[in-house]
Amino acid sequence: MSSRSPANLQRILVAHATAIEAVVRCYVEDEMDRDDLRQEIAIAVWRALPRFLGESSERTYVVRIAQNRAISFRLRLARNRALFNDLGDDDVAIGSQSGEYDLRRAYSQVMDAMTKLPTAQHDVLSLSAAGYSPRQIASHTGRSAGAIRVALHRARETVRRMLGRSTSGREDGSHG
Repeated sequence: MSSRSPANLQRILVAHATAIEAVVRCYVEDEMDRDDLRQEIAIAVWRALPRFLGESSERTYVVRIAQNRAISFRLRLARNRALFNDLGDDDVAIGSQSGEYDLRRAYSQVMDAMTKLPTAQHDVLSLSAAGYSPRQIASHTGRSAGAIRVALHRARETVRRMLGRSTSGREDGSHG
C-alpha cells in the first residue's frame, strides 16, 4: 500500500469502500457532513500511504484511519454546535402527536450518551449498530470475538445507565 500514486489511492478507496462507509454512517448523520468526512478520510489515507508497514492488513489500517478521522470530525462538529447552538425550540414545533419529536429526542439522547463512552466501547457499539457481527468487529480491532461481546454488553449497559433505564428489565424490579 505504500505507493502514493493516485491509482493506488483509488484502488484502496474502492477496495475498502464498504468499511469506510460503515464508519462514516456510524459517526455522522447529515449527508453533507458525510461527504465532508469521506473527503477527509481519503486525504488522510493518501497522507498515510507512505507510513503503511504491512504490520496489519490493509483493511485494518484503512479502517483505523477512517475511525480516527471520524472521531476528530465528530468532535469538531460537537464543538461547532456548542459554539453556534440554536435555541433548540424549533424541534418542539414538529409536534409530539406524530411521535417524530419523541423519536428525535430519544435518538439524540442515545447519541449523546454514546459520545460519552470510552473510545473502545463507542467504536464496538458503533460497528455493531452498523450491522457488523462480533466476529467481524474482532477482525477489525484485533481482539477476540468473546472480548468484543463483553465490550458490547458493557457499552450497552453503560448507555442504559446514562439514560436512566433499568438494566435488569423493569424499573420496579418485577420481571413479569
